[in-house]
Order: sequence, then C-alpha cells, then structure tokens
Amino acid sequence: MSNPSSQLFRLIQNTATKHRNPKQISNKYSLQISCNVKPNASANREGIIAVGSEKVDVCVAAVPRDGEANAAVSRVFAQILKVPKSTVDVIRGLKSRDKTLCVSDLEIGTEGEEKFIQQVRQKLEEAVIKK
Repeated sequence: MSNPSSQLFRLIQNTATKHRNPKQISNKYSLQISCNVKPNASANREGIIAVGSEKVDVCVAAVPRDGEANAAVSRVFAQILKVPKSTVDVIRGLKSRDKTLCVSDLEIGTEGEEKFIQQVRQKLEEAVIKK
C-alpha cells in the first residue's frame, strides 16, 4: 500500500468463505488502526481529537483499569464507523496508551481498498471533536 496513511491504517483481506451458493463468495476484510489513547478525559470530551499521519488521537472518560479504557475506545470507534461493538478489538497495547485496534468483518464494496481507506479516514476526520 503506497498511500500516505499506510502507517495509520492496515487493511487485511481475510480468507474467502463460501456460502451455500457456490457462485457467492464473501470477501471480508480486517482494518487495523493505530491510535493514541488519552484516558480519564471529561465525558463531554470523549471521542477523536486528531487524525494524524501515523496515529488517531482519542480521548475516553474511562479510567485505565480492568480494560475499561480499552472497551471505551472500542465503543467510540464502533459508533463512528457504524459497525457492531463486537467487531472492534484492541489487539496491541492493552496496557499502553499506544494501541492498535482491529475492526473485523468489513465488506469494502466494489470501489477497492484505496477508496475504502479514504472513506474511513474521512469518517474519522469528520468525527474529530471541535475544541
């Protein structure tokens, strides 16, 4: 991938699964997003505060204890990307502020991978909280 946000996003194609109809093959993708989490923020400041070239900065009101902040980050991204909360997981950095999220079971449509990543970046930039 040669786009400028290649460090921010990583799109991985899952193996194709066949349905009962052999002509129908589902191509699912997983999207990995690098982010920096700022826990213990005020509740009205919860959300994305910046989208950079390498990381998405996100504030959550939850405290970094017993996975509460990780669950809050997953919830924020699920709301913004309009996907089920169960498809968003922290896969790297469980006890760190720098995390990698994985959004699984995505269908990118017919536009292609580059266009899909541009759409995700646009959704994240539109969700940035204005100060």
